[in-house]
Amino acid sequence: MSKPTACEVFSASERASDFKKDFICVNDDLHQAMLDSPLAIVIYAMAVLFIMFLVRRASAPVRAERDAAYAAKARQNEDQN
Repeated sequence: MSKPTACEVFSASERASDFKKDFICVNDDLHQAMLDSPLAIVIYAMAVLFIMFLVRRASAPVRAERDAAYAAKARQNEDQN
């Protein structure tokens, strides 16, 4: 005999609100869909990689500022020589 899902348990509960029951059932459906289809896992992995790319791009210095800083440093070194 298989174990009852969380949706079945909460649906039978008198104390749980309708919102909570619906939320738990949708979560169970989503979980089952992710187990049944590898496409969901591929999309999840692509989303994680995309977010990593965005974070890396956001944390990189702006090229114009970096070039200006190098030029100023080079001028300063030339003035000292």
